[in-house]
This record gives sequence, structure tokens and C-alpha cells, in this order.
Amino acid sequence: MAKPIIHDHDGHVDDLIACILLWLAPQVELEVVGITNGDCFHDQAYEAMIKIATYLNLERAEIAVSPDPMPNPFPDNWRRESYIINELPLFSENDFRKPYPNGKGRRVDSAFADCLANSKTPVTIVATGPMTNVSQTLKAQPELRSKIAEVVTMAGAVTVPGNVAEDGHDGSAEWNVYADPQAFKNVLDWVPNIKMIPLDVTNQIPVSPQFLARLEAQSEKCRASTLALKLWSLVRGFDYYFWDTVTAAAAIDPTIFTFKEMKIDVSVQGKNMGKTSTSIFGGRKVQVATAINTERFEQLLLDILQTR
Repeated sequence: MAKPIIHDHDGHVDDLIACILLWLAPQVELEVVGITNGDCFHDQAYEAMIKIATYLNLERAEIAVSPDPMPNPFPDNWRRESYIINELPLFSENDFRKPYPNGKGRRVDSAFADCLANSKTPVTIVATGPMTNVSQTLKAQPELRSKIAEVVTMAGAVTVPGNVAEDGHDGSAEWNVYADPQAFKNVLDWVPNIKMIPLDVTNQIPVSPQFLARLEAQSEKCRASTLALKLWSLVRGFDYYFWDTVTAAAAIDPTIFTFKEMKIDVSVQGKNMGKTSTSIFGGRKVQVATAINTERFEQLLLDILQTR
């Protein structure tokens, strides 16, 4: 039986491809897609998500959106990528397709709450952006915490440097946590089952030319492969890694990973705001990914992206 999934993401290239993977993977059933106002402009990312669902003729999942700002906003030059994604020429084909039936789009916390409350089985939350929406939902309705099977999140940097380079910060934090560190800490405190996919693992697997060549070889007959290839082409020339796609894979097939239980704490203020670190006295026990089978991971992506 496919396990129910909520995907909360913040609209960048790897978030969108992760969402496509979760939507198409037979191992899971995507129930709700939440777009947070993180590494995107929420309205542009919402429109792009509707266009993706239309282009791939996807079904069922509700797409919700939150306009709430991040406590520590992502750089605007990163977020502006959502305008480019929203205007991709291949979406012109949607003029001849039935639009994805999503209406105006509800607030994310409302859609998440309904999904959790009405699910017959506990739901896995895959968070590839800041934890803002998840935290708001669980703070407003604490009884829903028991409806969560686990949270799988792209978050943190445990033994490697972070990727935040902001004035006044020491560079030890990863962006998803830094954007809203209190929200991450809340979820850490409230949800007993968390799988964390940190930069320690994602930094091991760049989106390589060899992988893209394999994807291109199957793109002629597969719309999902064509779309993924086009999205990755937008960041060609940058050091780009399988951040959120790795996290989606951890929800689809966790056997690809090696996990180690660690007590993780997060700093919510100061020069190291958003830093995730192991702790002896504080923090919560989390399953932290420490290694990945790259060959199996890449094959999983290629297999899923050639299903449509």
C-alpha cells in the first residue's frame, strides 16, 4: 500500500523536481503540495506548480500556498528563479491541455490540517524548504502531531560548513533551517520521528553531466524527463547538488541511505542562528543520513522520470 505524503517545499528547481518524483513514484501517494515563501516568490511558484501538474497530466494532490514571509528571507537573486521557471516555453503546450483543477489555492496550514485530520493512516511529511508551514499547522492544532508518521527533511549541516553567507552570520547554518530556525526547533520538539538529510550527504552528490546525459537520452519519449532536464538546465554552470531530490528519495526508498541516530539541537539566535549540531544534554533524537548509495539513487530518479 502506498504511504500518504505531504510535500512542503519552497519552489526552487530541486524542490519542483522532488515534487514531481513524489507525485509519480508508485511507492507513495502524494496528498497535498504546500508552497512556502522561501527560495521563491510564492505566487510565481504556485503558478509554476499548477503548470507542471497540467503539463504532466497529474492527478489528485491539492496544491496550497502560503504568502507568509520568512524570518530570514532567502536572497532575492535566488528567489527570482521562480519567475523564469513560471515562463518556461514548454508550458505553452498547456494551452491545448485541460488545466489542473486546483481552484484558487488554499493556505498551506489549512490544507495540511485537513489532510492530517482526515487521513486513515499516519502521514509522512517531506519538507524540502523551511519548516514554517509545518510548525504553524502543529502549533494551531497540537492534536494533529499524532497523525504524523515521520518528517523527512532536507535540513542542517552537522559536520560540514553551512551554506549561509549573510552579513553577521558565521556560515555554520544550512539555509532551510536558517530561514526559520524557531520553526525547525518546534518540529524537532513536537515530532518524535524525524529523518534529517543534511548537507553532509547532499554535498556528496552533485548533479553531474553524466547523470544529465542519461536523463537526456530518455527525455525524447518521457515528458517528466524533458521537464526535469529543462529545470536543471536553468542552474547549469553553478555548483548544484541533489538537495531536495535526495530528500524525496529518502521518503520513497530509505534503504538507499545509511542513517545514524543523533541528538540534534538548533541555535535560534546569534551569529550561528540556524546551526544544527549534535548535543549531549539538549536536543532530540533524530535519524540523520550519513551516506547514500549514489548509483541506486540516480537509477531511482531515472526510473521514476521515465514513467510519464
